Amino acid sequence: MSIALLAAALVPSTRRAVLRGAGTMLVAADPLQPADVGVIPEFGEGNELEIADLYRQRLFPRVLLLERAQTPVDREYIRRGVYRDDLVVTTLRQLGIPETAIEHVDAGEGGTTESTQALAGWIRTHPARAIVVVIPSHTRRFRRALRRVWPANAPAPIVTPPRYNAFHADDWWTSRRTVREGLVELEKLALDYLQHPW
Repeated sequence: MSIALLAAALVPSTRRAVLRGAGTMLVAADPLQPADVGVIPEFGEGNELEIADLYRQRLFPRVLLLERAQTPVDREYIRRGVYRDDLVVTTLRQLGIPETAIEHVDAGEGGTTESTQALAGWIRTHPARAIVVVIPSHTRRFRRALRRVWPANAPAPIVTPPRYNAFHADDWWTSRRTVREGLVELEKLALDYLQHPW
């Protein structure tokens, strides 16, 4: 898929349309509606800002943080008595979300598979409607993975990207940082479709 995109990008007349189409393939945004929880499955540029804005709009009363398990480095810091602030929690508190409204959910290694399974598992035991904030380039693939494991009796998850993020479907190829991000996600999305065509 990436090779075809690069080939198309060499033809000036089609370049912008093809690359914009590729960006649109990556970015998914479900219509927002009131929910029971807002979810951050990963640390990402703008995720905390978006969750805080939606919380202030009263779209949900609490926030779930899907957190990766401690690494050997994390454990070594703890062993040495080094305390490092949880950057996401600190940021959310400063953005107006009280710590009492934040719940932590273990997401194993924190990848897409582990995060979607952890959230679906939490929903099974706490039936709820969830708004999940995911970085734009990852929204389509994350939503596909989440829907595959989502409990049948639960309201469908609402996946939305943060507004404050450098990745935009109509110009992602204009920055070295976002072009790399976009190409990697396009490859991963293509693999996801190959493995799960439905």
